[in-house]
Amino acid sequence: MGFEEVLRKAQDGDADAQVAMGYLFFKGDGVVQDRREAARWFYLAADQGNAEAMCNLGHMRAHGIGVRLDLDKSMELYHKAAELGDARAMFNLGFMYSDVEGIEQDWEKAYHWYSKAAEAGNIIALYRMGVMKEEGRGIPMDLPTAIEFYSRCFEGGFPKAGYRLGMMNLEGRGFPASADKASRYFIKAAEMGSEDAMCELGKMHLSGQGMTHSLSNAKKWLIKAANRGSAEASDLLGRINSGELK
Repeated sequence: MGFEEVLRKAQDGDADAQVAMGYLFFKGDGVVQDRREAARWFYLAADQGNAEAMCNLGHMRAHGIGVRLDLDKSMELYHKAAELGDARAMFNLGFMYSDVEGIEQDWEKAYHWYSKAAEAGNIIALYRMGVMKEEGRGIPMDLPTAIEFYSRCFEGGFPKAGYRLGMMNLEGRGFPASADKASRYFIKAAEMGSEDAMCELGKMHLSGQGMTHSLSNAKKWLIKAANRGSAEASDLLGRINSGELK
């Protein structure tokens, strides 16, 4: 569908076309990027009850993109979208309650909305529930449930969950301590792109814990981790190159 046809439908009141117009102006896709104009189209769709538009506006309000920053209005929009079944809005509500400065932290509400998002298929929400269960953030610590959630996330292709499972095996939390099993999780998570797992493999090669002591293999993993932004890996590489670590 071409731009003119989408525009015509949007002007005729088609909410889906109005959302499409909002994305075009938000991204500058084929038009001059104009976040205010994006917000205008999203508001037109939101006024017709479009949950996706409400969620987009909630994001824009939360970050002051194209509109005035207003966390209360953002929460209101997210709530409306979530109640209409938008999984992204459910996740964003969980995040607002758990992580956003300016919103009163409420772990119970965060867990509630993360669980709703996870039920709708959001794998990152399930991972965050696992972290809350593992660390007892605002809810009772429950390592078996954390392991269950991480395992589901890892099977779904989320590498951070594999790193968490590796650390729990390495430290003996929820599992009998096993550097060998930990290394298997780290290797798979690293292959999936986890810089934390790459860094941990480098450290294991340095110490010889669960891995053959190998400076060359340690450097291989640490370079990969550092290239993906791991400050710890960069520091360890510097210490290796200076001769401090051997």
